[in-house]
Amino acid sequence: MLKFHKKLLPLVALLALMATSAPTMAVEKTFVGAFDVGPSGNAQKFNPLTASAGFSFYNKYFSTLTLYDVGLQNLSGDLADSWAFAPDGKSLTIHLRKGVKWHDGAPFTSKDVKFTLNLVRNPDSASSFASRLNNVTDIQTPNDTTVMLTLSSMDASLPDAFTSIMMVPEHLLGKIPAKELRNSDWWKQPVGTGPFKWVKYLPDQYVELDANNNFYRGRPKLDKLINRYFKDGSSASIALQAGEIQHTYLTLDQVKESQKNTVYNVISGPSNVLNYIGVNNNDPRFKDIRVRQAILMAIDRAAIVKYIYNSQAAVSNCVLSLPKYVPADLNQYGTNVKKAKQLLAATDWDKLNRGAPIELLTYYGDQVTKDVVSSLQAMLGEIGITIKPRFVDGPTFSKIVDAGNFTMVFAGGGNGPDPSVLAPLMDSAYIPPKGVNRMRVNLPELDALFKAGQQEADEAKRTEIYKNVCRMTNAKLPWIPLWGTNRFGGVAKNAQNVIWTPAPSGGRYQDFPENWNMQ
Repeated sequence: MLKFHKKLLPLVALLALMATSAPTMAVEKTFVGAFDVGPSGNAQKFNPLTASAGFSFYNKYFSTLTLYDVGLQNLSGDLADSWAFAPDGKSLTIHLRKGVKWHDGAPFTSKDVKFTLNLVRNPDSASSFASRLNNVTDIQTPNDTTVMLTLSSMDASLPDAFTSIMMVPEHLLGKIPAKELRNSDWWKQPVGTGPFKWVKYLPDQYVELDANNNFYRGRPKLDKLINRYFKDGSSASIALQAGEIQHTYLTLDQVKESQKNTVYNVISGPSNVLNYIGVNNNDPRFKDIRVRQAILMAIDRAAIVKYIYNSQAAVSNCVLSLPKYVPADLNQYGTNVKKAKQLLAATDWDKLNRGAPIELLTYYGDQVTKDVVSSLQAMLGEIGITIKPRFVDGPTFSKIVDAGNFTMVFAGGGNGPDPSVLAPLMDSAYIPPKGVNRMRVNLPELDALFKAGQQEADEAKRTEIYKNVCRMTNAKLPWIPLWGTNRFGGVAKNAQNVIWTPAPSGGRYQDFPENWNMQ
């Protein structure tokens, strides 16, 4: 029972009177999220054209031509109203949504699309998506709402590629050289077309966005959306539990610890990310496929999935995870330590390696991963391979592997929704410095399959091509596939209509933030 001090009663009565007689003042609705916590974040990196993650937050103030539904199954238009390939596959026509405005009030037109796509294609921009536009040879804009792409050949993956490319304003950036734009301060005060517009950025603290009153799907129900930065995921989890924020990524350990919480709901789903052991394919120690087979057969993947991931993962035997692309006739590579030892002994491993420890590099730093790495260390030790783990942050990892200064990694690779996303990671044309084939995979027959999948418009035939990608990577082991995990997010119970799924790179789907609300 609430008790009031007698001296406070007149004041309480006065406040009650004011509440009934004065006009009601609207309460500002603010949603605070830790959007960049976890493996799909890209904290304080604001150029989305050079990013490989962080799209969940970029999509709050920028927009793309297309996006997936939350199930990551079906594409729909965002800034694009419709699109169609010519019968010969040599061109793609995009019709844009009408009436869209940039946050500064200028109209969004086909010129902005042409500018953005050409910027991505320009090597000076260092865009992560340049390889996705390799088949584009020309871009025309016959009117303000039509874009026509001329293609060197059919490229069925383009609508998927558009989900990652944030449109940027030609009228503000058109005169800035692409090389200067890479790290320009403009990205810290950008103008987009998304549901929220940029207000301010306080380094290491937060970014504040305001509702876009002119958003093309209607003004957001929230007044403000804030992306708060944390030193680590544990701090963000504590803030969620304390009610200081309304959303963050959660690790499996945090989910286990929070089962009795009453403050937030846990959302889980498949990550569409393959965890794998990657070896430097230029290293002569790993040239013999029997070495890679021995490594895989020494690892009890089923035990790790059951006991460390608490069955929140599934063993993978190729680089693709979506069931439609995984045929039944794969080598399952069951755990067999005796066979693994025999395979390794039949190679030049001992002669080439001479007992040297192998550094296992990873950018994952959560406790579950540390437990996994310890298990890998013990299991590979059983066949005479000594593993020395090294944990680094994402940028350090990228710098090391891009330069080729690594032996072995424990990493993750997004392999959906469209399997074409794997091509830049595995096609020999994209070995650094030309791209992000960081494991230096060089299999001409695999390159040919990726090209065939890109050029095939018939869905059934395309599916069969990617089944063959799965078969080949199962047989050749350019990556050593381990498992795909479920990932988790927490959303406060006082938040409404929040859509989240653990998509690769943290986005590329319609989460309709204009409908998010606070009770």
